[in-house]
Amino acid sequence: MSVFAASAVILVIAAATAFINLSGANNLLVIHFDSYRGADFFGEKYDVFEIVFTAMAIFLINLFLTKELYSREKFLSYIFAGNTLIVSILILIAVNAIISIN
Repeated sequence: MSVFAASAVILVIAAATAFINLSGANNLLVIHFDSYRGADFFGEKYDVFEIVFTAMAIFLINLFLTKELYSREKFLSYIFAGNTLIVSILILIAVNAIISIN
């Protein structure tokens, strides 16, 4: 359960970072930047929040699956927990990259 607590903290940090840094942005944001072609995917600040909310949905689904599977298959529940932490870290990196590009 400490892995899920760490994942939740990371997702809250990502959401807070996005909210603080993008609250005043009213123009299009660069969501994806390719070093060969440059900026190729644009979106609004709500698209960044949708990324964070999707990660929170994945977090909740994995938490439910881990609780249901823990009594039957502990190894699989550990895999779900570890993957949730990895996804949370990647979402934090993605949000910070979007903020730094814009």
